[in-house]
Amino acid sequence: MTPEESAIWIRIQQKDIRAFEEFYRSAYKRFFLMAFQYLKDADISQEVVNDVFMKLWEDSAEITIEKSLVSYIYRAVINRSLNQLQKQKRDLAQIRSLQYSLQHDATYELRQMEENELKAALYKAIDQLPDQCRRVFCLSRFEQLKQQEIADQLGISIKTVKNHITYALKQLQKVTGELLVIGIALLKLFFFRD
Repeated sequence: MTPEESAIWIRIQQKDIRAFEEFYRSAYKRFFLMAFQYLKDADISQEVVNDVFMKLWEDSAEITIEKSLVSYIYRAVINRSLNQLQKQKRDLAQIRSLQYSLQHDATYELRQMEENELKAALYKAIDQLPDQCRRVFCLSRFEQLKQQEIADQLGISIKTVKNHITYALKQLQKVTGELLVIGIALLKLFFFRD
């Protein structure tokens, strides 16, 4: 350490605020520019340099500087700048992860709400079908009976079974028309099959 730096450092260690402030004012710009080279942000660069100087002031009694006060501060500014960059990178990754999670959760919840709304509307529409039509439709779609089995069980013709299913599907399509996007997909998934 040069005799001049050594004298400044001794005064700072003795908590000479005037010596500290003079050194800070004379050296601040070069340390700020060093931090700015890494961080590309004036506010954060200023914060980093100020943090380094505050730590130097607060911990001066415990800090041992062997070579150069300026080199020590440069190294501290660079280290803190690199730490800040890593923190920004982690924060950005967390923000992106949170955004993805929130977007995914919101999309999933919206889809669930739409599906639940559609299912409720479909079941309401099924309940409003004429009795025989509703029985035929439920035997076909929920109990998965074949048309011939339904005809035999209810004592009606296969043609009547087909007519009831066709009528029921048309009524349900009216409901899904209001909730078209998810409705058609669910209608096909749950109701249109042989």
